[in-house]
Amino acid sequence: MARSLLSAECEAIYRETLAELSASRLVGEALRREELPAGPLRVLALGKAAAAMAEAAVAALGGRARDPLCVLPEGQHPPAGVRWVAGSHPRPSERSLEAGRRILDWAEGAAGSPALVLVSGGASSIAVVPVAGVPFEDKASAVALLMAAGATIQELNAVRKHLSRLKGGRLGLALGGAPVLVLVLSDVPGDDLSVIGSGPLVPDPSTFAQALRVVQRCGAEGRLPASVRDHLLAGARGEREETPKPGDPRFERIRHRLLAGPVQLARTAAAAAARRGFEAEAEPVAVTGDVADLAARVGRWVRLHAGRGRRLLAIGGEPTVRIPAGAASPSGGRAQHLALLAALEIAGAPAAFLAAGSDGRDGPTDQAGAVVDGETARAAAAAGVDVEGELGRARSGPAAVTLGAAIPRLETGTHLCDLHLVAVA
Repeated sequence: MARSLLSAECEAIYRETLAELSASRLVGEALRREELPAGPLRVLALGKAAAAMAEAAVAALGGRARDPLCVLPEGQHPPAGVRWVAGSHPRPSERSLEAGRRILDWAEGAAGSPALVLVSGGASSIAVVPVAGVPFEDKASAVALLMAAGATIQELNAVRKHLSRLKGGRLGLALGGAPVLVLVLSDVPGDDLSVIGSGPLVPDPSTFAQALRVVQRCGAEGRLPASVRDHLLAGARGEREETPKPGDPRFERIRHRLLAGPVQLARTAAAAAARRGFEAEAEPVAVTGDVADLAARVGRWVRLHAGRGRRLLAIGGEPTVRIPAGAASPSGGRAQHLALLAALEIAGAPAAFLAAGSDGRDGPTDQAGAVVDGETARAAAAAGVDVEGELGRARSGPAAVTLGAAIPRLETGTHLCDLHLVAVA
């Protein structure tokens, strides 16, 4: 089905925004202005934007780059001339376990040596090394259970950090007090360094007790693998070593620099829209909460502004989707689910809505997201597509493709959470 002009403009703004916030550009600019330790620097890049970040860092450092290692998601094009290993996302696999072990080997070799570490979101599943006594499969199952129950990224990562030998600052400890510069792309609301990639080089403010409360809130305590439940309970009783906490002097020589995050993603999109003649604004905080709440908000915004000229609101963030218990074969992603919900909210209005991952991926699908307009719901009815039924079966992906609303998966070279654009004419 043909895209409306407004939908096409939203997609163009999405692509322009990602080009402006490419990881290679941001890393190159940062390394030109940051004071770096003298001499060789060992380099590690980890996360969804690892390939672009590693390539830019090695180019900027030239002969100073030593033993560069890039840990990226499966399916991404690896950087040229850099040793690399791929892990899985959003659910870890045995390759994620191998990636985590390779990082620990790199850290042992780097202990005491100056290092540059490049972190982006997705690291929590791309590289995994569970604590002793928790099998890899049990950790993966526990995280998947909490994810399906609608746990926020902060909640998920509080649990992950207490099941990991890498996360929650443990990678920082493995570097043995070396001077380290960490460049970070944020994919979490609030840009909390202890949450991005589960904070591998950041002291962890969360506790075993908080991790247990996440499990209880999600109603998952009775369904957790026994090894995970026993480890968390033992930790809450003080029988397991806690993650390192803020103020730990072992982190004094680790400096973090935030390059960009969800709010900057929205601001950059609003600026791109303004150049196209929209009266544009950016949400000043990153969105969280359920996708249904954001879809309803999109509908209210459209009803308020439709007919008042070309306007656009840009929102960065990561709302959550709760997978229905009866969904037999889920096939979709957060962004496509949200876009189809929004299509029902803006039906009949001169409006468009885009939701897409800044990394060019929407969950385990071949799409980056979707863009809909005021005619999408009518077109769905004419084509015999039951949008509400497909959403209830967690099959937003096939529905978005059938309706011509899907944005194909693409390599963006960055990762700053999801971008949401709502526009009226």
